[in-house]
Amino acid sequence: MGGQSRQQQEATAETAQVDALKAGHPSAWRDLLSCYGPSLLNYATRMLGDRGTAEEILQDSLVNIYRTIDRFEGHCSLKSWLYRGVHNRAIDEIRRRKRYVDVGEDGLEKAFDDKGQWKHDCPGWDGFAAKNFDEKRLLTVVGEQMNRLPHAHREVLLMKEVEGLCATEICAALEISPGNPRIRIHRARAALRAAVVGDRL
Repeated sequence: MGGQSRQQQEATAETAQVDALKAGHPSAWRDLLSCYGPSLLNYATRMLGDRGTAEEILQDSLVNIYRTIDRFEGHCSLKSWLYRGVHNRAIDEIRRRKRYVDVGEDGLEKAFDDKGQWKHDCPGWDGFAAKNFDEKRLLTVVGEQMNRLPHAHREVLLMKEVEGLCATEICAALEISPGNPRIRIHRARAALRAAVVGDRL
């Protein structure tokens, strides 16, 4: 693989991993759980607010992933596909509880200029944070307020800021258009900032 770029090497390694998963190799499934299990559980827990339910959701998702791995065709990364499975199962549970809130996106095109850049950035909160919180307290408040955000905001913030997914991976996991993550992340960050500031006003 000496002539391959890092991206090509990662793609080759993922193809081999998927082939091993489809072949039912126990070691491949153990590696999958070791690599992605903790972060998937963390995501489900933050989405649902209940670790016990999150563990059940993750278990159900992994069973379904095991049963449907042959349908994975590589149109997105394996990581995105795994997050999509857990995310969809979590949303099903949230809707069953009738707690899902859709924030909508009407009129968002007005927030961009002709070059696709934001016309007005979300105001920074460095001064506010330094004045009102020490670092530990700020992290606590941000975490509390994130858990109170509508799920459409929370899911994209968790994937971007907590789990570290890139825009392409978020698109695949949430099954949204390529331009959508930028809009949703901006709205979610603005909503989180408003919630944290409002908590102190």
